[in-house]
Amino acid sequence: MMRAALFGTYNRGHSANRIVAAAVKAAGYELVEFHDPLWERTRDKDAAYFSPLSLLALGAAWLKAASRLARDWRRSGGTPVAVVPFNGQLDVLLLRLLGGRYGPRIVFAPLVSLTETLVDDRRVYRTGSFMAGLLRAIDRATCRAADVVVVDTEAHRRWFEKELGVDRSRLLVCHLGADPEVFLEASESPHEDHEGPLDVLWFGQYLPLHGLDVIVDAVGRLAMRSELRGRLRFTFIGTGEERLRVEGALRATRADLLFQDWVPYEELAGRIAQADIVLGIFGSSSKAKMVIPNKVYEAAAVGAAVISADTPALREVFEDGKDIVLCPADGLALADAIARLAQGEVELRSRLGRAARRGMVERFSVAALGRSWAVALAGPQAELLHTGGGHVGGVGAPLPRVGVAVLCFQDAARTLECLHSLAGDEYAPLDVVVVDNGSVEAVRSALRDGVEGKLDAEVVFLPRNLGFAGGNNEAMRLLFARGCDHVLLLNSDTRVAPGSIAALVRATRENPKAGPLGPRVSDGRPGQTPTSLGERYRAAFLWAPRSLLRVRARRQRPYPVSGVTGAALLIPRALFERLGGFEEDLFAYYEEVEFCLRARRAGFQPMVVPEADVGHDGARGFASGMTPLSAWLKARNLFLVGDRNASGLSHLLFLLGYPLLIGSSALAYFLRGHGEIASAMLRGARAGIGGRRGRPPAELFAASGYAGSGEASEETAAP
Repeated sequence: MMRAALFGTYNRGHSANRIVAAAVKAAGYELVEFHDPLWERTRDKDAAYFSPLSLLALGAAWLKAASRLARDWRRSGGTPVAVVPFNGQLDVLLLRLLGGRYGPRIVFAPLVSLTETLVDDRRVYRTGSFMAGLLRAIDRATCRAADVVVVDTEAHRRWFEKELGVDRSRLLVCHLGADPEVFLEASESPHEDHEGPLDVLWFGQYLPLHGLDVIVDAVGRLAMRSELRGRLRFTFIGTGEERLRVEGALRATRADLLFQDWVPYEELAGRIAQADIVLGIFGSSSKAKMVIPNKVYEAAAVGAAVISADTPALREVFEDGKDIVLCPADGLALADAIARLAQGEVELRSRLGRAARRGMVERFSVAALGRSWAVALAGPQAELLHTGGGHVGGVGAPLPRVGVAVLCFQDAARTLECLHSLAGDEYAPLDVVVVDNGSVEAVRSALRDGVEGKLDAEVVFLPRNLGFAGGNNEAMRLLFARGCDHVLLLNSDTRVAPGSIAALVRATRENPKAGPLGPRVSDGRPGQTPTSLGERYRAAFLWAPRSLLRVRARRQRPYPVSGVTGAALLIPRALFERLGGFEEDLFAYYEEVEFCLRARRAGFQPMVVPEADVGHDGARGFASGMTPLSAWLKARNLFLVGDRNASGLSHLLFLLGYPLLIGSSALAYFLRGHGEIASAMLRGARAGIGGRRGRPPAELFAASGYAGSGEASEETAAP
């Protein structure tokens, strides 16, 4: 399962942020948090909160929070996708700075911009002022820094495009909906006739967005209608900067009123369900026309009858007279709408509520949120790979067909474990082949028993051991001939994390000249300590220990390297057709090094895709874990590959370093009591210097515990 992060100083309890978290999980990602609760410390943010002096203090507090977030991000290695939710403008800029060119795909879900909130709606800063210009500059910089900007309505998308200059291709609309855990799982309001006045509910913060003056006007008009006297009670739940003024104006109407501070979030659905009529927003600002407020979604989700101002945004989701009542944003129109619902039969309110809830369940269930957000999380230019035989990016092109070759030699148990991990990947157009490279009959029988009728894979039995190079070349020829677009080569001692194949294929779509491509390789199992984040294959320094040259920087999106490890690598068809596979005369070891060097000379770029994760058991260097067979092959092939690919000064450096490595490694094995390995290493070095290629001597198989695997040994001298 691929990982995604919620990153920043967001308010974890805000309903919009709770919905985003649920949507990311529903889209199939493992969710982790990098969070500092800076914006949770103040609930009601009035004009004084946004004054220049207050903003300076908040800026200092944010810098402290940012240092903690940066520390945690770097320590963890980050995630391929990072979602910055509501209140995260500065957090997006921080994350872009942390990630650099190969940082995470940043998905920003601002809900609203700073400009429309503090300038257009609340009017904390005057249009044309220095602060208004600064806020607009921050909004623009933030949107440029994000790869995807998720907005809540089409009306909002048009505003971001026109006013902030955001590229339309990076603006994606995901209608917000209601927190499914709290509101969609709540029971539907029965809306039965009852004694006493009807409950008309408004809840939220006392802010200009809500158009509370319109509500005050409507309440005053209704209080004077004799036919409604004693029929309505208005309940106001919430706090905010305008509460004292609005409450005073409402009390002056002498209507039946009840004021209450906030209801606990977990109890809010039940309280809404008790209401007969729920009021939405009636503001006249541009922001009010572009958003669908949480309260409307939440009331609709529990099946309440809702009245709100008629705006383009609300009409994107709701239909007037079918599942909501829409009216002009003025007191008379609102009063008439409330009177119409209050004087109508209870069935009218129930019909509206049932239709609203039905629409919310259909459009904003957990599964629906996941489908909507999957596109945003994949990125605007990414080819979205659906499982189950779907299409790519919604353009009608079929998914690339991927062949997987698992090379087995005397190890049925780990090969079967690798196959089971592949079965959990769920990439649909997959052709899996196990190539048994001359194992003994007991191993072959175990493979047959473990695969036939149990796993969607084919086993190909080679008559003799062709080595890593020959066995994988046989597999690639077979799979590309069947029409595969890519072939993923896996050692038998690997385990593939779900989503890895899709991530590798997506990287080939985004980087047509990439190849070969490797995943993040972890120690043993996916998610463990990385053992390879890319390799540095330079001919002059092939003799140097890989642990010293290995790429160590943790990145989150595909990045170029000079080489990838052979334990797991994806070969695109174009690369195979150009290079023709591995050099079979090397038999095993350093064949992926030679392949990467050739790929670079041919104009291809090896890449690591950190979204893909493969665990690997068998990483070994010259210092430990070798058999006489591997010692001979490594010593010989290192010289053959280095000598062929180095020239000039790099050739001199290689010739100086090679004997140092072989001599020191052989001595270390000899001193530890493994003279047979030291001897095989020295013999391999002589074979390489002498230009001997092909299969290793048959006796080395027997000496390494592989009796019967070295028949028909052939060694040929290089011209």
